[in-house]
Amino acid sequence: MTAKRFQENNEDRISISTPTDNDPTLVHCPKCQSKAFVILYHDEVRLSCPSCGYNQAKLAEQRTFYWGAENPADSYFGVDLWLQTDCAGESLWAFNRRHLEYLEDFVSAKHRQRNPNIETWQNSSLASRLPKWLKAAKNRPQILKAIEVLKSRV
Repeated sequence: MTAKRFQENNEDRISISTPTDNDPTLVHCPKCQSKAFVILYHDEVRLSCPSCGYNQAKLAEQRTFYWGAENPADSYFGVDLWLQTDCAGESLWAFNRRHLEYLEDFVSAKHRQRNPNIETWQNSSLASRLPKWLKAAKNRPQILKAIEVLKSRV
């Protein structure tokens, strides 16, 4: 039996947080707190809630990141992420299904391999920027259980 491996890819914080038609960023609607969607359309980003009909649009270039925030939010509208839960005394969160799958692949792997840059090692990859508690093997069972809970909310 071989141990599961994680091979770092080109995913970074910008790419994982950019919503698509097929995989929008899931957020709490600012009006009714139901699950709402943030989707990028060319140069415009839209927040829409199927429950109450709330809609908002703005230019995609207007983006602010809240990575270190106590309460993670999407980078376009600053609204709370839908996929959040307490885990190992920390907040586990994800933007969308793709982000959850990435975290699950990373956490479940016993062996994690980084890709060297030709000139120098990069610190901009998503794997290099994950918090220590998420990388710790002792937290693996708790984190994987929390990821399953979040996957059920997608």
